[in-house]
Amino acid sequence: MTGPDDSRAGESGARGSVNWKPMLAFLGRYGFMIALLLPAIILLATNETFRNPLNLSNILAQSSMVGVAAVGMTVVMILGGFDLSIGAIAAVTGLVAVLVFGTGDPLFLALGCIACVGAGALLGAFNGTLISRIGINPLIATLAMASLVRGLVLISSEGTIHRAEGDAMWITTLALGRVGGFPIAGFFFIGAVVMGSILLRYAKFGRWVYAIGGNEEAARLSGVPVSRVVIMCYALMGGLAGVSGLLFTARTGTALTTTGIGLEIDAITATVIGGTRLGGGHGAILGTVVGVILLGVIRNGLNLNGVSPFWQPFIIGCILLITVSISVWMNRTENRSRAGGF
Repeated sequence: MTGPDDSRAGESGARGSVNWKPMLAFLGRYGFMIALLLPAIILLATNETFRNPLNLSNILAQSSMVGVAAVGMTVVMILGGFDLSIGAIAAVTGLVAVLVFGTGDPLFLALGCIACVGAGALLGAFNGTLISRIGINPLIATLAMASLVRGLVLISSEGTIHRAEGDAMWITTLALGRVGGFPIAGFFFIGAVVMGSILLRYAKFGRWVYAIGGNEEAARLSGVPVSRVVIMCYALMGGLAGVSGLLFTARTGTALTTTGIGLEIDAITATVIGGTRLGGGHGAILGTVVGVILLGVIRNGLNLNGVSPFWQPFIIGCILLITVSISVWMNRTENRSRAGGF
């Protein structure tokens, strides 16, 4: 039996208790991003070369190539999947573009850009078909596609380097050109961000993507065309990988067999840094934008401080490992909370 004082004490204790769940959720999703902001702020304040407008413009130009692909990766990861074939797709689409360009007739330049994006979208749609219609795990499907496509690039090139010729070298403007000091490559990134944001926030397609990522079976029972949405998401991913391939190729006007190596790692790292959680159902394009820029700042800072390029992949790998670990921890914490065990 409790008296009035005990009752009031209990109410006071309840009012004084702190709900840590929102804070833990925020730190779990964005804490690592906040931690990565610190070196960027330090570089901005202490390194004159870093804050030079030309250097900042270069960071945006270089980040845009990864950023375009990261937008597509965000959509795919919200869906509950991922894509390990985007680097190989970037390589083959860059090769397609150079072959179609010919000597630079304006019509063929336009057709080359269209063919580049279209080939990427078709390969992405094939990935989506393997995953949704046949039921192959996304890891296996996209890994097999990466090997297959990279092999096609090596076979078709036969060890030779395909270069843009004549007026086709105009393509380098896409990666190296600037408008009023703003890199043209940045416009591709902004375009991808705007498109991805509209699709996820304002279109029915976006609601379907989040629904499938949250619970695929529940989404199917609710009437969501799961297979069609999965194919569309991977086609979008492939198309954006094609744009990245075009930008990579445009840097030198050359289609290299090594184009896009590591692109999938950078895209996944930037996406996870931006708060998109493994397992699907959570994520936003804006967070990915911040993740892409932070990753670009880290690379630039490592170069400015003379860190060996041999060490840089190791450091990026550590960042990916930490961010993925945080994402997995947050998934487990949220699952325990839903089950009443938190």
